[in-house]
Amino acid sequence: MAKKLEHSAETDIDALEQEVPRLASEATHSAYLRALLVSEQGVLRTDDGNLVRASPDGVKIIVARAKPRRKVKVGEVITVRKVKGKSAGEGA
Repeated sequence: MAKKLEHSAETDIDALEQEVPRLASEATHSAYLRALLVSEQGVLRTDDGNLVRASPDGVKIIVARAKPRRKVKVGEVITVRKVKGKSAGEGA
């Protein structure tokens, strides 16, 4: 009986894990739409290699060419450092 419950729990966890990408995508899109609603200046985003300011009324203005900060190889481990004195909410 314990084996059956363990297998059932694993199956449930696997099913929930399959939902993570969809839920993350929906949450990101929802946050973007909320940011558009509350920002008078618009939201910066990347489109086709360009940094674009998207405004709530649908107007898109190319601000600059977006350049990747670094080339990353598949499987490469990247260490992220914390910027001293600033948090993400403070514009780090």
